[in-house]
Amino acid sequence: MKFQLKLNAEEAQAFTNFSNSVKPDNIQMNDFVRSIFFAGIRSIEDRLTTDLVKHMEENRSDFEASGFTFDASGKLTGVDEAAASGAIEVVE
Repeated sequence: MKFQLKLNAEEAQAFTNFSNSVKPDNIQMNDFVRSIFFAGIRSIEDRLTTDLVKHMEENRSDFEASGFTFDASGKLTGVDEAAASGAIEVVE
């Protein structure tokens, strides 16, 4: 798979300056850009997971009905597989 990102002149210069200052000499530019891309994806995934857990904890009663479990302080602890094995319902 190939991604192509079009940058304007200012963005391209900023990326060149960034990569020239932080890219190790022994790493090819393709590998450097790939590592930046995947680090960004992991960061977004972590943020989405954090936001989802926060939403679930704020709406505890809705998610308990779907089989999710919470501790006494309201923190998400897991899911009861038996209770969650029914149809999936989107709760808005």
